[in-house]
Amino acid sequence: MTVSYALSVSSARYSAFLRLLRKWKGSVVKAVWAELLVWICLYATISIIIFWIIPTQYRTALNKEAARLDNLLGILDIKFMLGFFVTIVVDRWKTILQNISFIETVALSVSTIIRGTDDNSRLARRSIIRYLVLSQAMVYRDISMRVRRRFPTMKSLMEAGFIFENELHELEQTETGYNKYWVPVNWCNSIVWRMQEQKYIEAPVSTNNVLNNIRDFRTQLENLCKFDWVPIPIAYPQIVFLAVRIHFFFTLFTRQYIPLETDEFLWYRCIPLIPATSFFLYLGWMKVAEALLNPFGEDDDDFEGNWVIDKNIKTGMQIVDDSHGECPILNIDQFSDPKFGPMYPSILVEHPHVYQGSAADVVIPESEKSKMVHVDSKTSVASGESKERQSSIRRRFRRLSSRLNLRRSESQPPHSKGQTIKSPGAESTHSAFSNLQFVTEENEDPRFELRIDMDENSDKKDKKDNKLP
Repeated sequence: MTVSYALSVSSARYSAFLRLLRKWKGSVVKAVWAELLVWICLYATISIIIFWIIPTQYRTALNKEAARLDNLLGILDIKFMLGFFVTIVVDRWKTILQNISFIETVALSVSTIIRGTDDNSRLARRSIIRYLVLSQAMVYRDISMRVRRRFPTMKSLMEAGFIFENELHELEQTETGYNKYWVPVNWCNSIVWRMQEQKYIEAPVSTNNVLNNIRDFRTQLENLCKFDWVPIPIAYPQIVFLAVRIHFFFTLFTRQYIPLETDEFLWYRCIPLIPATSFFLYLGWMKVAEALLNPFGEDDDDFEGNWVIDKNIKTGMQIVDDSHGECPILNIDQFSDPKFGPMYPSILVEHPHVYQGSAADVVIPESEKSKMVHVDSKTSVASGESKERQSSIRRRFRRLSSRLNLRRSESQPPHSKGQTIKSPGAESTHSAFSNLQFVTEENEDPRFELRIDMDENSDKKDKKDNKLP
């Protein structure tokens, strides 16, 4: 069963991290400690060999070769490779979790729609639940080792009470050449149809509701079979797992301290603090993917299929039989009194947490308030204001630009004026855009401005319009 630690991190305190580290089952230390210990022993052994066995004259070449190999290891980007692989595995794990079937939806639908307290209706409701859980057990025993150890054969399912001898005989007589997970579900559909014919179901739409819930239950089992049938291509986990281990195999040599001269042997140089920390983190990251790759395995964090089967059979039978049609005596609740407020423990009343909008306490000043007016529905208020503001800004910018151009043209010598650019038809057609001049400002930020010299009449008109008020 998965390891629950939600209570340990119910509050974001400094002690939450320590409470997580205290857990051993399913922890990263439990998954990594054996390989980490072997790696540290190998590192220390190589360090001793380098100091005591390799002569001093060869250590310089060995140091250069280790540095070159360390640079080449940077080409192998295991962070991207491992991160992408873990993302795929976690997404796959979440989808498998969402397809674990619980019986409550089907059982509540069956108990509500198939009415009656006689033996026939009770037996029909109980049989529907039993057949659905039987189909689930047949699927789980083929995809989960824990369920397989519990139910190694179909006779073990008969001994556990999920199927009778005559039903097992009929199941074995069904020759398809493939799996027979659908047979108990087909029996459920037949029972529902029979209940409609016997008037235990009042309306056909209710029959459709029960059949849809049975279909959804079977679809989730089908999805689990698909995930077990088509795993992640085996080449991808092989590459990732091999790349991580090869990388840290070479770090046994590239991260060694190699003394160039005969120095005193220091034992702490045989302890790779930083490389060991890197090995611990990367290998723990990879162990996450290994544990989630098959969530129906036998690891600490794998799903417990046996618990799901036991829970479904007990809960389903309780809903469709023991609790069928039951309801307590109806009473007038206390919430009918408007003066009756919510109840809290006294320690929580002192610190109430009431929702309030983030702008609820903002008070708009009187100077920013305006009169409410009617607006034409065909015109947007925002668009109208933006157009008016935009036209005003454009008009002011044109006036300012014309004044600046006029002053620059008056201050420039005649030879600095721009040249006239004539089009092929300039002799016959007098264009208003015949003279183009580029003006630059020396003392301000470099920018180019295009000025259009109009004809004489239009030029006088512009100068007249652009006079200062």
